[in-house]
Amino acid sequence: MNEGVLAFDVGGTYVKAGIVGIDGSLFGPLCSFPARSGDPKEALLQYFTKLVATQGKRIPDGCAIRGVGLAFPGPFDYERGVCLTRGLNKFEALYGVNLKEELTARIAAIPELEGKWSGAPAVVIENDAALFALGEYAFDAGRSGVRTMYLTIGTGLGSAFLCRGKLIKRGVGVPEGGWLYRLPYREGVLDDYISRRGIVRLAEELGIQGMTSGEEDVKRLAERAYAGEAQAVQLFSHFGERLSEALLPWLRSFRPDSVVIGGQIAKSADLFVSDQLGGVPVRIAADTSISVLRGASRLFVDM
Repeated sequence: MNEGVLAFDVGGTYVKAGIVGIDGSLFGPLCSFPARSGDPKEALLQYFTKLVATQGKRIPDGCAIRGVGLAFPGPFDYERGVCLTRGLNKFEALYGVNLKEELTARIAAIPELEGKWSGAPAVVIENDAALFALGEYAFDAGRSGVRTMYLTIGTGLGSAFLCRGKLIKRGVGVPEGGWLYRLPYREGVLDDYISRRGIVRLAEELGIQGMTSGEEDVKRLAERAYAGEAQAVQLFSHFGERLSEALLPWLRSFRPDSVVIGGQIAKSADLFVSDQLGGVPVRIAADTSISVLRGASRLFVDM
């Protein structure tokens, strides 16, 4: 019998969902739902349970549900399944909640999914950058090489380190958890500079005028660079220099065969990165969201 994973990429604004086969195939189109990240605890738990039920009812005939995989934003204790998000204006009500245990118990009681599981209902939760890495390694740009560094650049900086397809979260050449975002850099941490707000901050430093506000700001700056506006071209060139500077210690210590970059800002990667970073080949992911969802299915293969 075929098996599929109900995969969710949970963000502060939207939840992207899909049904992914163990072989990486997608069963039907991807779906998007509001995240409702400001709801109280019980409302959120009920909402996530409802989303699982909604996706579970889409499972094709002759296919069983292997489990539920969630990419959930940090801070989060992924090994225990406990949400530690606080002070970020999203999912505050879930602080200290063992989301893995709560959701496992609730999805096991969904009447519409009775008899559709291939085994006991299971929930696995990981960081979106880690799932991106697993999905890319297995099915897309990250397949070659023994050691690979993965970055997602968007609202913040996500990172993951893989060796022979396995997540490396500690050890020589790897920051604790595989997380670069919180490491000191210049006058703050890497997340302050290698991110959307890092680009906006750099634009302000360069005195670029006519900037839009909101989530489209970097997209508009990229459009101006592609149109040949000198200041905008300079902006992304400087951003690429900062990216290279920030990564160089880890490129030297981890010694990856390649770096794979995804995330919203990666769509404009040709403006700030060439085919190499510090002498290491760079590849740009085709679709970060699909790779994250596919990565959720890999967690169950590893299990």
